[in-house]
Amino acid sequence: NITAEINGEEPTAQGSWNAICLADMGDTGIAFVAIPQIPPRNVTWFKKGKWVHLAKVAYEKYFLRKVKKGSTEPVYEKYILKLMGINRLEP
Repeated sequence: NITAEINGEEPTAQGSWNAICLADMGDTGIAFVAIPQIPPRNVTWFKKGKWVHLAKVAYEKYFLRKVKKGSTEPVYEKYILKLMGINRLEP
């Protein structure tokens, strides 16, 4: 959309309303996926446990490294999310 606006064109890309959340609660946490984020939902998944806390710590380290390298959406990340049925932009 930024490129389209710079070129004087109308923005066409639409963000999806899919949500993946890792919520940290001390030694434990919850993870959920909601597709789409706002009801009515097609997919809802929810789990709780210590593994979520560890997954969030690992994801934070991965995310900071990714941003420092300037790679906002690595190819493997795009395909893993696609396998889960999650897209960043509406088709």
